[in-house]
Amino acid sequence: MRRLLALSLLTLGLVMVGAPAEAIPCMGAGDVALLGSSGCEQGGLKFYDFAVSPAGVAAKILLGGFTTVTNQDVNLNFQVSHDPSPANLADILLYYTVQTINGVADISAVDLFNPGHNVTIRETVCASPFDGGTCGSGLLADLVVPGNSSLAAPLASRQSIAYIRKDIQLLQDSFISEFTNSHDLASTPEPATLLLLGGTFATLGMAIRRRRAAGQAG
Repeated sequence: MRRLLALSLLTLGLVMVGAPAEAIPCMGAGDVALLGSSGCEQGGLKFYDFAVSPAGVAAKILLGGFTTVTNQDVNLNFQVSHDPSPANLADILLYYTVQTINGVADISAVDLFNPGHNVTIRETVCASPFDGGTCGSGLLADLVVPGNSSLAAPLASRQSIAYIRKDIQLLQDSFISEFTNSHDLASTPEPATLLLLGGTFATLGMAIRRRRAAGQAG
């Protein structure tokens, strides 16, 4: 009986240890620094490996309940708390990775709304992981958004995975309580669709060549 009980507990322990953590919904996910590599999912995208690095202030960034999905846009609502508030000449860095889940769409653009007071947010999107805070290769987008404004930018090329860095620059007598970042998706054509398009273009090309040849003969 004791051996059976011990074996059952050992099996249960192996199952619990071996089971990977699952991503939770990004809406209301809370402190991003606690999400780890499992991250969170919303609207066909997975967000993970969040890292927050403040300088000159104590800061925390959370995913709020106003995160939404509109059409193919995944809009993350970030809640920000910093101490002191207002702040003077401080900085908060936020890093994370975003990846498509089902493979039927690519990340095509980003859109950032910054309602902060005397706060500038610079967002850099890279095709490869950041090295020492810089995009070593594959720069996809670089936005500088002053307070109480928004800016959108298409990516240099559509991606199934992107690495994002936000530099939240707190200027004199500044404060920010939230900001919203949209991650836009574009559908990926299926192989059959690509073959159909290729065949259509080939047929059009042949028709044009025949028409030209007929014109020259006439």
